[in-house]
Formats: sequence, C-alpha cells, structure tokens
Amino acid sequence: MRYRAGAASTPDADHAGFYAGVGINLYFIDKTDAAQGLPIRFEDQPSPGAFMGRVGYAFNEYIAIEGEVGVGGAKSEFEVTGTANRGDIGVKTPAAVHLVLTAPISGGAYLLGKGGYTTVTVERTYNGASRPDIDISGASFGVGGGFRSDAWDFRAEYGFLSGDASAGVLGLTVLRRF
Repeated sequence: MRYRAGAASTPDADHAGFYAGVGINLYFIDKTDAAQGLPIRFEDQPSPGAFMGRVGYAFNEYIAIEGEVGVGGAKSEFEVTGTANRGDIGVKTPAAVHLVLTAPISGGAYLLGKGGYTTVTVERTYNGASRPDIDISGASFGVGGGFRSDAWDFRAEYGFLSGDASAGVLGLTVLRRF
C-alpha cells in the first residue's frame, strides 16, 4: 500500500473513483447451439464481435462495479460446402453489469475476477432470411489481467456466459480513470 506525502496515515486513493472506456468483445458460441434450428452443422465455432463501452466505479484498487453496453460489429459468415447456402451470425445489444475484484501483482500489473449478469442477443440469417435469435442472458463469470499506468488501464479478460447457448467472451478494453 502506498501513502501520500505529508499524510503518513492516509492510504493513497489513486484507484478510487469513476472510470470509462471502450473495447471490443469477441463471442465464442458453441457450434451445436449456433446451428440450432438451421439445416447445417458448423465445422468451426462461430465468433461474432461487438464494440463495447464500459463505465464503472472503483471503491479502491481491489473492488469495483461496472457496466458495459455495445453494438454489433463483425459477423461470422458461413457457407455450406458445395452448395449456394450461406448465412451469418452476429450479436446485437450486448450488455452486462459486474462486480470486479482485482489483485495487484507489481509495477501496475494486476489479476482480476468478476461476476455478474450478461445479456447478448445473437442474430442469425440463412440464405438471406432471418432465423430465430438466440438469447444468451444470465449469470456470467470471468478472469483476466491488466496494467494500470497513471490514469489509464489496459485490460484483457475472458468470461463464461449462461443462457440459451453455451458461450464465452474475450474482451480487450482501454479505460480512463477520472
């Protein structure tokens, strides 16, 4: 723990306060769940992406609460080999709220764990026609790490999602503390 100059008994509160940032999320959807209701079988795991905004409040350098919302970005396109059948899978309206616990390592680096609630709607099309969406909404848990430098925070994390499909999410985020 660091102390401020001239206040030997007061812990340094550099990490307390509001923060906000942007990032990208890449969703990994189970192949069987992604093909649900479609006349196909995926060989590779679909992984659509989204652009995310995140805001939070850090109570100290160990505990924070944060929320994130996003818009769909990259879609996973697919085609059925040897046919003219094509489609894509994308995400819309991803949102989450988490309690984040961090453990400083050294030199600004830290590990993190988080738990909370996530909701993601997975849109699917097949041969130009919309197919039923997949709702991935429920409890979510994640682990990751990051690096804090002055007012900036650079973070990578992986989360596990619950809902109508088995899915995970890889997130890369840049945050700025105020």
